[in-house]
Amino acid sequence: MPETQALQVAPAFHPQTALAALDSAAVSLPIILGSTVILYAQVAPTALNSGVLAAFLGVAWVTLLTSRSCRPIAYTARFFEAATLATLVLQMASRLPRYGLQDTEAVRLGLLCGMSAMAGLVAGLLWLVRAERLARFIPAPVYIGFASSIAVSIGLSQWKSLTAQIGQPHMGWPVAAVVVTVVASAFAVKRFRPQWPASAVGLLAGIMVGLLTAMTETPLPRLMQSQSWSIPLQLADFTGLWGPPENRWQWWLDLLKGSAVLGVLIFLNNVVTGEQLAQLDDRRTLTTADKGLQALAIAGAGALGSPSVSGSISVSVMAARSGPLTVASMCALALLLVAICASTALVLIPVAALSGLLLVEAWQMWDRGSARQVLRLLLRRAVARHHKEDLMVIAGVMAAALLANMVAALLVGLLLGLVLHAHRNTQKPVRRTLSGLEIQSNCARTPAEFAVLAQHGSAIRVLQLDSHQFFASAALLQDAVRQAFSDARFVILDWTAVRQIDSSIAQGVGRLQAQAHQSGILLVHAGTQWRHSNVHALLSGDVPAARIAPDLDRALETVENQLLQFHLPPFQAEDPQGHLLWPAHLNDEESHTLRRAMSLHRFEPGDCFIREGDASDALWFITRGQASVQLSTDDGTQLRVSGVRAGTTVGQIGFIDQQARSASVVAETTVEAMRLDHASFQRLSQDHPALVQKLLSQLSIDLATHLRASNMHALAQAHHAMA
Repeated sequence: MPETQALQVAPAFHPQTALAALDSAAVSLPIILGSTVILYAQVAPTALNSGVLAAFLGVAWVTLLTSRSCRPIAYTARFFEAATLATLVLQMASRLPRYGLQDTEAVRLGLLCGMSAMAGLVAGLLWLVRAERLARFIPAPVYIGFASSIAVSIGLSQWKSLTAQIGQPHMGWPVAAVVVTVVASAFAVKRFRPQWPASAVGLLAGIMVGLLTAMTETPLPRLMQSQSWSIPLQLADFTGLWGPPENRWQWWLDLLKGSAVLGVLIFLNNVVTGEQLAQLDDRRTLTTADKGLQALAIAGAGALGSPSVSGSISVSVMAARSGPLTVASMCALALLLVAICASTALVLIPVAALSGLLLVEAWQMWDRGSARQVLRLLLRRAVARHHKEDLMVIAGVMAAALLANMVAALLVGLLLGLVLHAHRNTQKPVRRTLSGLEIQSNCARTPAEFAVLAQHGSAIRVLQLDSHQFFASAALLQDAVRQAFSDARFVILDWTAVRQIDSSIAQGVGRLQAQAHQSGILLVHAGTQWRHSNVHALLSGDVPAARIAPDLDRALETVENQLLQFHLPPFQAEDPQGHLLWPAHLNDEESHTLRRAMSLHRFEPGDCFIREGDASDALWFITRGQASVQLSTDDGTQLRVSGVRAGTTVGQIGFIDQQARSASVVAETTVEAMRLDHASFQRLSQDHPALVQKLLSQLSIDLATHLRASNMHALAQAHHAMA
């Protein structure tokens, strides 16, 4: 089953619940171990055993407590959060001696537990104020920078660790053998069995090699010498949380600042994970109660001494591969994590195997796309501007992480992300401007109408808007539209690429609408009704005078019709003497003959006079009004593909090839049309071959004109979509 299809709503019990728990635990286990080592190796090395116990219990606790959420998520410890927490604890611990307090591992554990618990509460507060709306403005390069920073940091730290291990007497070859086995096994699984958890298989292979070395005279050092049944909360000294009496308020403020930084990181990760899962399975996001319970669960896990726990897209997708995420599968995962920890199997893991595992994780975290763009720059090849901007953000985040610490990387990343978002959305709110000579609607028209549009199409402007539009881009957008007002009489704002606007944009559009009305300019909006877009709601609510078309083609058709009214008189099917003007070049007798062969019909708006799938038994010539050509989609809805106006024919293709109708034609206004059925056409062919020849010639010209216009329309739409 494809991963993107596995996340579906399911009953509480699923036959593959156990397999789902095994899959997710296999992915989560290496991440939990790696995150714990990253944190405790820096903060409290002697408490690593307790940290591992707390990490597994913490992840199990959060998973169990949130299992009944309407939006199930698989949780795990996270590398970046663990590194950030380690930096925050070390920063606070380094200041303890200044105030006469001892910097011991027990005090550090107290700081770790306290800051982790407060960070979970900060994440809950951010949910409460709906800060997820701001999280959407942080671009992807920021998260790529975080991941790449961790990858480089892990690579450097494990290189030092392996160098030290290999430098010990008689340890060179055994350590190298374990590391190579772990890395080779993981990459082989990733290459040939991508559905398997590569890191877990690599770790298992490393354990097997470690067991073999245990039979020799030089057994490898293990990650844990024995299973600990105490958690960091029991070992912690919370003196550091209270701080020095003379500077207690400042100390608490610094603790809150550090907790807020970590809480923001946890919150952002949960928001991104939830959004990604929602795109895969289309299940609704967390309720207010779910968010509160999630925050309390994460705070509780942090209080135990666990590395910060948050949602994981990789673990969630792996869990859902065997069956949908349900209460049963989440509970099974929590119990399995506790069982793994209680089984003392973790005692068998060699330090070298964990080093190899972390190298594999670092390689998987490294972003390949940005690396390819860097290579293109080094080779002096062309790189798109937005790729260069992304690389600048990634480089800034990585530089802050490597030269300072993870806290600095987080702050720099958030700042650069907001700057990049503002830059992309304020520098160019209008992606492209087209005139009516460059893009036209797909409406069928007479040659005279096409000639007018070719001559006066410059009076039409289409402004293709770009990305999110908010207060910082409001002034630039208004300047661009006012410039279009000075050059054109008809202006279309195409909102297709815009997903979010704020009230300042709606207010600006209201002012533009009033200015257009005063200047006699027709302003039309198109592409506002896309899913996950608030454009239509804000424009229709805040700008009641806004004229909104269902799509760009309908907007173009509307302004073209208005333009034609200025330059052409209403279409007349006959001259004052009653002579038919279509087909061209008919004499009086032929005109009279054709009129007798055709019947006149009248249709009200909504009437369907050609139905898709029916027999093609007649040709229709529209003499008054406007209709739309529609196709039926697979779900039964009607899709409008083009319009037809007075002076054009419909049904001519089926009339010629005698195939079933390929589309329906529905009157949009009151329509009058002349009908020529096949029986009448056959009689004309026998009795008036010259007339039929003129009729077929006119149909050929009309079809050629429409085909040429359709080709130009398709080309313009392709350029429009790629711009």
